[in-house]
Amino acid sequence: MYLTNELIPTELTLGVADLDATEHFYRDTLGIDTTRHGDAIRIVLGEFTLVFEHAPPTERAKFELGLRVPEAAMLDAIAERVGVATYARDGGGRAMFVTDPDHYTIEIFVR
Repeated sequence: MYLTNELIPTELTLGVADLDATEHFYRDTLGIDTTRHGDAIRIVLGEFTLVFEHAPPTERAKFELGLRVPEAAMLDAIAERVGVATYARDGGGRAMFVTDPDHYTIEIFVR
């Protein structure tokens, strides 16, 4: 039996080198609510949870996270805070790329 169609991604855990820097980046720079429990930072995105734990990644830039925002004004506010330009996204909408303290690439976009 294959469960491909029945599996629903609900959580992703990533190792990071510096929890404080990661928390600051996601909470203060990107403006995302974070919850810290000991050596883990949790970000709840609807029914999906992103978890960062203190465990430095061994290979950099092999992961890209896509975050969709509901409106262009929100994308513009984040882009201004981070200091990057947005661009026209393939398939419509606009987007921007940022890199977190552990060199994970994040595309933030609006359709």
